[in-house]
Amino acid sequence: MSKRKPGATDRIIGTIDRISIWSGKAAAWLIIPMFAVLAYEVLIRKFYKPTLWAIDISTIAYGTHFFIAGAFTLYMQKHIRTDFISKNWSLKTQIVMDIVQYVVFFIPGMLMFTWVSWEFASESWAMNESMMTTWRPPAYWFKTVIPVSTGLILLQGVSEILKCIKSLRTGVDYRHHEPEAELT
Repeated sequence: MSKRKPGATDRIIGTIDRISIWSGKAAAWLIIPMFAVLAYEVLIRKFYKPTLWAIDISTIAYGTHFFIAGAFTLYMQKHIRTDFISKNWSLKTQIVMDIVQYVVFFIPGMLMFTWVSWEFASESWAMNESMMTTWRPPAYWFKTVIPVSTGLILLQGVSEILKCIKSLRTGVDYRHHEPEAELT
C-alpha cells in the first residue's frame, strides 16, 4: 500500500504548527527564571532588603511566557470557545462556523492588533524607552514581544483555517484534539 505524499497545504500546516509548538514550549521555560527570581526576592526580603529588579524580571518573564504561548494555545484549541454550544453540531457545521469566525473576527482583529502593537514597539525602540520602575530596565525588548506574539497567533490562525478547509473537503477533523481526560 503506498503512502500519500503530503501536499503543499499539508506542508504549510505542518510548518506553522511546528513553529507554534516550538515557540509555546520554549516560552514555557520562562516559568523557571520567573519562579527563581520570585523565590530569591522572598528570601532576600525576609533576611536583608528587597531588590529593585526582581519584580520587573518576573513580570517580563511571565508576560513573555503568556504572550508567546498564545499561538501554541490556539494550536491546542484552548482559547475561549463556544464549543459547549457547538459540540453537538455536525462536523461540517462546526467547521463552517470556525471558518466564518476566523475570517470575520479573528483575522481582521489580529491584523489590527499586530499593526498597532508594531507601532507601539517601534515607538519604544525609537525613544530607547525604559520601564517606569525604580530599576528602569529597557521596555522596548518587552514591548517587541507583543507584535511577535500576535504575528505567531495570526500565523497559527492561518493554519487553523487551512485545517478547516481541508476538513470540509475530506470530512475528517484535522483540528488538534486532546484525548478525553477524567474530571477530578
